This record gives sequence, C-alpha cells and structure tokens, in this order.
Amino acid sequence: MEKKPPNVNQQFFMVNNILVIRHRAKALDILRSSSKPVPIKTLAGELGITRVALWKLIRKLEELGYPIQANRDGYHLPKEHDPDLLCPWELGPYGSRIEWFFKTSSTMEEAKKFFRLHTPSLQKNRMYGPDSKPFYTIAETQTMGRGRYQRTWESPLGGIYLTISLHRNVPLTIVGRYPLLAGAVLVETLHTLLPGSSPASFSPSPAIHGISLKWPNDILAGKRKLGGILLDMEVEGDMVTGIHLGIGLNVRNRVRDPNAVSLIELFGHFVPTRREILLQYFRRLERALKEPYLKTAIPLWKRFSSTLGKPVRICFPEGRRAGITGCTGIAVDLGSGGELIVQTADGSIRVVSHGDCY
Repeated sequence: MEKKPPNVNQQFFMVNNILVIRHRAKALDILRSSSKPVPIKTLAGELGITRVALWKLIRKLEELGYPIQANRDGYHLPKEHDPDLLCPWELGPYGSRIEWFFKTSSTMEEAKKFFRLHTPSLQKNRMYGPDSKPFYTIAETQTMGRGRYQRTWESPLGGIYLTISLHRNVPLTIVGRYPLLAGAVLVETLHTLLPGSSPASFSPSPAIHGISLKWPNDILAGKRKLGGILLDMEVEGDMVTGIHLGIGLNVRNRVRDPNAVSLIELFGHFVPTRREILLQYFRRLERALKEPYLKTAIPLWKRFSSTLGKPVRICFPEGRRAGITGCTGIAVDLGSGGELIVQTADGSIRVVSHGDCY
C-alpha cells in the first residue's frame, strides 16, 4: 500500500546541523530497537538532552511522518508503520552530504541549483575538487521528474529519486563511464540484497526476476524497466568539471506503465527498506569512485549487461527532424567511453555514443 504523505506544511526540509542529525538518528535507533515504549527519562538520558528538548525532537519527527506513539510508559515507534524516509539522519555517515526534500520538482534541478549557490562553502569544506566525495540530493516524490530526451519520469511515493553530484576534472571522452558505473554498482547492490535477482537467474518461474542493465541507461527486471540513470554535466573546453547523475528506481511504488515494474511487485516482503538499499549503494559507489578514471566501470557494466551479444536497433529521437537515421545489428562491445559498438548486417562497425536502444 502506498504511504500517505506526512502532515507537513513546508514543501521540503534540509538539516545542516550535524548535532540535530545525530540526535534524530540515535532517537530512531533506540525506538526501533525496542518492542516496548521507551521511558522518557531513559530516552532523554541516552541522547543527553532535557525532557523539553526531547519533546521538541519527537514533535518534529512526528511532523515529518514518523507515527511515534506517546503514553504514560514513554515513546514507541511501531515497526509496521515505520515510514522508511530517506532523510539525512536515516543515512548514517552520508547525512552531512545530503539535501533532502519531501516534495520537489526534480532532484537534478535542485542539485545543480545547490552547487551554483554553494560552491565557495563547498570548496572551504573540501567537498569541491578532484578528490571530493559525492553530494546527494534526494526527494520522496518529484512533480517534474525527467529521463533522457526530456521524457517524464513518474515519481510517486515509495521510489528512490536521487541525484549524485561530483566535482571532477576529467576528459570529456571518458565521462560516459560515470553513468555506467552508477548503474552497475546499483545493480550489484540489488543482487546482494534480493533473492534470485542475478541475470543468470532468468527463468519462466514468476518467483525469479533477473535484474540487468540495458545500454545506455536502463535497469531492467526481465524485460520491464525497473530504473534508469540520467547524466548531466558542466563542461569547460574538452574537460568535464561537474557531473550530476540522476537515478530513479521503482522500489515500493506502484507503476502504471505496463512496460515498467517495481521491486515490491517482484519480491514482495523480501524487499529491503529503501534506506538499507541506499546505505549499501553509497558504500559501494564511493569506494568505486576513488579510482580517478573509473577503469573498472566498463568491465563491471558488462557483467550485468542484457544488451551485449544481442540484436539491437538504435534510434536517435533528437535527429528525426534532421533526417539522421539509426542502425541495426548486433551489440558486440562497449568503447572506452561507454559507446555501444554495433556490427551491422554487412559486417561494418558502427560506434554509437547515444540514442535509444531496442
């Protein structure tokens, strides 16, 4: 069942105060670890705050959508009603690098706007530069989510809508490795968390759903779309200085498109919480991003590919008016920048850097 939005008046919330993030995270950990109400005195003592401060903290969590029950025995968060939000205090060591919105137009647009406005402070805090860690913009729902070629991406509650922002100084020729890596690491993460989700598990059985990658940016479950990756970047000459990777993943949301699917439809109660998926994903992704030129991106993507070795038809939506035609053939390999290498019927090789792949 799709969760109802919290009863809040503000459109979004962002917390910069590290202490606030820690207090909320610890309070939720304590409440979740107890099957009974936690006494007020005990909870305040564990947090090192007054009862009044605790009351204010609980009220704020309630406003954000946590159905915390209060009675004479203390505070209780029923496990079955946990909203599984993706707030900074839910994502452990990554919380200080997260901008969270309950509802916004697009995480991609918010991410680009944030970096335009905050570049000086990011430089001061070492969050801007060749070795900087990613910054994450997350929304519970988007009103104008988009995919490639300005297509609409429906973003109801229950999915993961995320933009990963990186400030790098890399050649334009290899920037295509970044969305390939982002998608491959996400699929790798899902394989570790879900039963029977590897490509080798494709089977007529409805209980088995292989999760794979289709060039250039789709995450598939069988033949249906589970998620996608969107690349946006800032370019100076032949170098890329800013990279924004938009990710949409259908998790607990219901999808209307018959060609799409969500994890909850495929795996039912085996689906982990969204915060568990992101915690595992961020850990793996940040480790992989430490390599400056992402040399492992293409081999990792190939490991989960459902495109290579198959017949493909490439179309160029933006080139239709100009009379630019696509091509058909067999997808035989990826180029060093993530291009798809297609062998056509006459034996010639076509290198495709973008387009729709069918």
